[in-house]
Amino acid sequence: MKKIIILMILLLACEDAKRVWDNPYDPRSDRSLWTPDTLQATQLSSDKIELSWLRKGRDFDGFTIDKKVGEGNWSDSVAILWDSTFNWVDKLDLKEVVNNPVEYAYRIYAYADSNISNKVSVNIKPNIPGPPGSVNVLSVSYSLPPNAILSVNWDKSSVGDFGKYNLYHGVTESGTKSVILSIDDINTTTFDTSAFNPLQENWYWVEVEDTTGQKTLGTGKGHPVDSVPGPVTLDSITYKGGQFFFNWSKSPISDFELYVIEQSTLPDSTVVDSSVHNTQETTSGGINVENDKEQIFRVRVMDKWNQSAWSNVRGASSYQRVVKVDYIRELGDDITISNMGPSLPFTHVLSNVNAQFPIWIQKGKKVFSLIDGGVGLLVNENGTSLRTISGEEPQDIAFNLDQSMAVFTGTDHNIYIVNLNEDESPVKLTNETNNEWYGDPEFIEGSNLILYWQRKHQSNNNIGVKDIFTMDLDGKNVKQITNAQNVEKFILPRMSPDGAKILYALEGDGLYIMDYPGETVGVAVTKADGQKIMPVNSQYFRNMRWSFDSQKAILWSFENNSYFLYLFTLNANPSLTLLQSGGRYADWINDTNADTIIFRSESSDAIFIKDVSESSSTEPTLLYNAPWAQLQPRQ
Repeated sequence: MKKIIILMILLLACEDAKRVWDNPYDPRSDRSLWTPDTLQATQLSSDKIELSWLRKGRDFDGFTIDKKVGEGNWSDSVAILWDSTFNWVDKLDLKEVVNNPVEYAYRIYAYADSNISNKVSVNIKPNIPGPPGSVNVLSVSYSLPPNAILSVNWDKSSVGDFGKYNLYHGVTESGTKSVILSIDDINTTTFDTSAFNPLQENWYWVEVEDTTGQKTLGTGKGHPVDSVPGPVTLDSITYKGGQFFFNWSKSPISDFELYVIEQSTLPDSTVVDSSVHNTQETTSGGINVENDKEQIFRVRVMDKWNQSAWSNVRGASSYQRVVKVDYIRELGDDITISNMGPSLPFTHVLSNVNAQFPIWIQKGKKVFSLIDGGVGLLVNENGTSLRTISGEEPQDIAFNLDQSMAVFTGTDHNIYIVNLNEDESPVKLTNETNNEWYGDPEFIEGSNLILYWQRKHQSNNNIGVKDIFTMDLDGKNVKQITNAQNVEKFILPRMSPDGAKILYALEGDGLYIMDYPGETVGVAVTKADGQKIMPVNSQYFRNMRWSFDSQKAILWSFENNSYFLYLFTLNANPSLTLLQSGGRYADWINDTNADTIIFRSESSDAIFIKDVSESSSTEPTLLYNAPWAQLQPRQ
């Protein structure tokens, strides 16, 4: 019996040695029999790695996966799977992949209760995703005040893992740039701001950042510095009626704000007065000024960003000008137009024009002068636009009320009329025959008639009278005014501005006055001693001139080899008083002054002015040291 038991034990022992231990739950099991096989790691996408393996052995509980990143520690049990699972996908943190581009290790083993199989591992280095595609700034533009907005526009990003736009700003293309705004909406592709300065460059760039934190900066764009406006040209400054009038060129800038006419001082350019004009189309303006002032002006143009440019500087004077010649002679002289002011001289010389007795006409806008060998010349107050009028040479000349027309007696003793505003030849109104000459024409009755004298022969012996007549402006409708007797010769007829009186001279006798209309013969005008004077029948420059109020007249005589200026005063006793010895070529200083005359002093060879209320012993005031000069009327 004992031997039988021992034999059975030996048989059992032999059978144990041949047994396969493949039960995963048996601590004595062969782990290689249920260890996962053929472990592989495949990167499915930028953020996914797939592990796959083959299952071996009998049933067990499942699989356990551990993970290690780079040289770091193993992370145990990142995944626990059923034993029927043969693959697993690891979702990567792309930020970590990008920021820490290292090899990833995975190990897997099967487990059955507390038993585990052998561990198998695999390594893989994930591919790093590329940076996002760039977007470029398309435009940088801004609108004008008062609602000035700067706008930036860029392309839309096409990145799938879009994170945000980072908007950069800099003041130069190559200088420092800084982030001013981040935008996480992929559809937002514009940026508007009112906080900008167009007087410096403003550059913008857009950086695309993806979800991994990778960034790509696109091409930037900026706007140029807003240009300072170009200066306008101050073309002219003229004076009229207590104002300076300015003309300048139009500014072409698109961001125009205003023009400023600036009165400034030299040399420091301090602005002492100004006038603002807010309309870009405005290229003229006026500033009030007192008489006899000299001032410096410029025009400033300013844009909407308070940038300015200044025009050329021009001087302006409210002093009157004078026109003069240096010689009174038959062949005439050069004309000089000068400014009376002390520090802003204006001088324009018209050479070789053979001028005689130049005077101001048309309220000082033009100068008219008789010339040797022709009718006369016209020139603007600044010496421009010279025009010569050809024709019969005048022996005297008078103008209508607005001085746009003139009437004169030619050397052929006929009367002519000429339109000074048109480039036309004079028109002859009379046709002298049998030596029955015409003379001393002037406009009367609102410039609608012409007053003149004509010699009429009583027989064919060149002996006759000179009577005063009127005619229409076309030479028709002749009417006789006076009734000279025997061989009386009425000359120098001068109608008062109010049309009520006619002063005239009886040749060889003296001065007379008559009512008009009604009388045909006047009464003598005498001095205090009852003596009459004979006005000089002056060639070229007319003697006897009424004041604008029809109350006075100024005239000169030649007595005892000297000239004498007399004042006629209507209804005064005496009506003739001596005003100045040695004076002739007298006129009222302008059309609206009945108190002051301008005349030539023969002894001084210069031009003087004098108030007619002053006595003959009162010294006159020197106006201009020239043989002939005329003062421009106040405009």
